[in-house]
Amino acid sequence: MRFDASSTQHLSCHVPLTLLVVMRNTLLGLNISCLKMKQLLMTGYFAIFLLPIVVLGQKNESVVWEVSGNGLSKSSYLFGTVHIASAKLLQRFPKVMNIAKSSDFGLFEKGGNVIGNVQDADIYSPPLDSIFTKSEYALVDSFFTASSYGSIKPHNNSASLVGMAQAVMMIKKEETKDQDMTFDDFLHFEMQRLNKPTFQLDETGQMARQEAKADHRKVAEVIVVLIKNDLKEEEITTPDLYDPKTYNESLRNDLMLDQEATAYLKDNTMERHALWLPKILPKMREGSCLVTVGLAHLKYKTGLIQLLREKGFVVREVEL
Repeated sequence: MRFDASSTQHLSCHVPLTLLVVMRNTLLGLNISCLKMKQLLMTGYFAIFLLPIVVLGQKNESVVWEVSGNGLSKSSYLFGTVHIASAKLLQRFPKVMNIAKSSDFGLFEKGGNVIGNVQDADIYSPPLDSIFTKSEYALVDSFFTASSYGSIKPHNNSASLVGMAQAVMMIKKEETKDQDMTFDDFLHFEMQRLNKPTFQLDETGQMARQEAKADHRKVAEVIVVLIKNDLKEEEITTPDLYDPKTYNESLRNDLMLDQEATAYLKDNTMERHALWLPKILPKMREGSCLVTVGLAHLKYKTGLIQLLREKGFVVREVEL
């Protein structure tokens, strides 16, 4: 996995394995237990990961949905992923790979060919040594140097903080510590290996605008706390995207297709969805597509499931 902004699963709604939110400044440098951390991770500016891995085995709603009707000659599929999950999960859900093998195209948030005329832009991330303090920089560099990723120093001027945070979470989990790509990237690689054309939904223009709004110092604090503490996903609440009181309910009924998304989630998904749909629709009319995006992009009234239904398509869940 590279650390540059163009290679990472952007925002963070992506997903995701756990919901990590940005902590208050008072957390920085403190030796805080996991339980205390759960209580303190309360208000944030954006989330890095979206849903626990249990969603892949949830009972109420699937993470794979079939799209048909409205003149389509073949069915297409939406797959809501957890970006930093173990690629080995695909072995537990062979239906996903069967769909990939039978699809004509693969559409992903990142990677693949562009569709149509897209806005291009440079994605600026401040140098790492301008964001971390000297002691933090040494801590982060030591952490990555001890892993298969290697030192952050060669990436000082081009690294994506979100990508680094994702990598920290993967390194800290036994099943992903040696995995050098995200779950989505692995599926993308598999589709390329099957000689399936793949296409990118995101545009660098939008990514650059999102990066420009990011609070890089806050994300740096997240990375430091992640390295200093062994946080478990079940001990992290989700207040930035959900009411913590209804978190458990949200896991039991993940997609909440009849509900409004939070203002935060709308702000971080609606512009992207507006860019994605004009790419998804013509590709589905060309042939069968496997559209692989973070699970958050399927959720709520503003997610892809409901947006496609509003366009006249039949969207039905697929039992895994």
